[in-house]
Amino acid sequence: MRPHNDNTSPDVLHFPRRNIFSPQEASHYLGIAPLRLRIMKWLRCGPKPISINRETFYTEAELRSFRLGLIRAVGVEENGGPYRERYMADTQGEKPVMDPLVTLLSANLIRRRAIGLSLWGLLVLGIGIDLILF
Repeated sequence: MRPHNDNTSPDVLHFPRRNIFSPQEASHYLGIAPLRLRIMKWLRCGPKPISINRETFYTEAELRSFRLGLIRAVGVEENGGPYRERYMADTQGEKPVMDPLVTLLSANLIRRRAIGLSLWGLLVLGIGIDLILF
């Protein structure tokens, strides 16, 4: 059930002062591949999703804060800077444009999280083997 809205896109849910995006639209908003957004959700290192009827959605405010957090981590200013102007010029077409900076930063975030989880998993496995043997 979708609330009445005046937007042309059927995938955007409108709540008072909030836009809710599907995972496909959220990945387009961030400028990354949908698979990368799904991996970040599995590793719990991406934007915080919300669930409505067991479907995953993302709020625009959460996506914006996640994107700005990634970009500010490397010291790049987005608002009014040359990076934002060039990216916005490329997004005028209908085809989704991948943002190279956010793509690289999200790949780095996924890599760091996966390495951390695997090292902690190996530590727990080693402790378990040690307790069994001794």
